Amino acid sequence: MIRSLSLVFAAALTLSVAPALAGTAEDAFLAKLAGSYSGAGKLTGSRSGALSCTLSIRTTTAGASYRGKCDVEEIGPQSFSGDIAYNDKAKRYEATSPTGIVTIGTRGGSTLTFAAKIRGLATGTSIMKLSAGRVVVDTTIDDPDSGKPVKSHIEMKR
Repeated sequence: MIRSLSLVFAAALTLSVAPALAGTAEDAFLAKLAGSYSGAGKLTGSRSGALSCTLSIRTTTAGASYRGKCDVEEIGPQSFSGDIAYNDKAKRYEATSPTGIVTIGTRGGSTLTFAAKIRGLATGTSIMKLSAGRVVVDTTIDDPDSGKPVKSHIEMKR
């Protein structure tokens, strides 16, 4: 059970983005996200526990890349990484999961939000909000063993 929950948690955190060309405004926005973040969160619902997370975002020629790790009580460390880019042709931010599922990001003011549906060992949703100095990830999944919801809320600051 812990192994399957571990895989689901890692999948929920991973949003890798397809490479694309970005305009000046999009490059400037992504550059504002760069830095080292750390923070904490918690699991609630059919599972509970504390989370401790770190995240590094750096600029690249295609936009930005990120690497992070969350230590989850009773599950262990979960790593995630990806690239963030803007697709000029489609005029949108696009995230592609390791399985090839595309997640479209929306920018509202100074916040970029990716909302992904999780399918596989468990089903649910993951919402990642990135802004200069702050990253928030909220995930809700159905525990594959109990069928009851497990929620996580993680807030990291630069």
